[in-house]
Amino acid sequence: MNGTARVWPLSILWSAGGGDTGRERQVVEEQFREDESAPVFFLSYARSRNRVGAPPRDTNQKVFQLFVDLSDHVVELLGLGPGRTAGFMDRMLDGGQLWTDDLAFAAGHCQVFIPLISPQYLRSEWCAREWNAFTRRTALPRPGAEPSAGETPVIPVNWSVVERPQVPAVVSRRQMFTPTRLPSEIAPQYHEEGIYGLLSLGSNGKDAYDAVVWRLAQRIARAYRTHWVEAMVPTDLRLLHDRFEEDGHELA
Repeated sequence: MNGTARVWPLSILWSAGGGDTGRERQVVEEQFREDESAPVFFLSYARSRNRVGAPPRDTNQKVFQLFVDLSDHVVELLGLGPGRTAGFMDRMLDGGQLWTDDLAFAAGHCQVFIPLISPQYLRSEWCAREWNAFTRRTALPRPGAEPSAGETPVIPVNWSVVERPQVPAVVSRRQMFTPTRLPSEIAPQYHEEGIYGLLSLGSNGKDAYDAVVWRLAQRIARAYRTHWVEAMVPTDLRLLHDRFEEDGHELA
């Protein structure tokens, strides 16, 4: 899949060391390239299936609603043009199927990874592969950017509540998304219910949902502006972890 590459030049100048020689090493030019056809963020979630005997319905509708709302906000915050995709959400993959080319491209080129953490997510082999496909890529600060301490392009989101002992170390060492600068009751509601719960509460959760999603979109936009993640499309799925485990190659 071919697209237009955006180039972010970075010049680094440093001295050769002590002494009076006055020599300086040459300026090293690095290029931060980004495929314009790639999505800004990748929404990773555990796919739900219709229960046996239940009437047919879209069991992932709540995830899709979050995806649409986030995409709208990210387009607005980043001023994306009509040819640029805000996010990627796979709606085709069902347990046991092969990855599509679109999914592999998105996992290998997106700049921000949003895993919707839930008990089902942490048990999913496919979600573990998506996590590994992104976190094995190299991430660097963008030219002139100053990321806050602990901020990375991986932003785990509380989709449905998971007991802390259930969370694998590779996930728990990441900073879970926590909305700030909101009315005092909203952040606790998000932590207690998760975004799935806020959507399930209907009008009782709408204000909290809207506020949390807006703050999440702002966090995505900040991650995009402050980090660049090198493209690396997985070509052999057998090399991707199907469990959430450390491999020593995760991006910072």
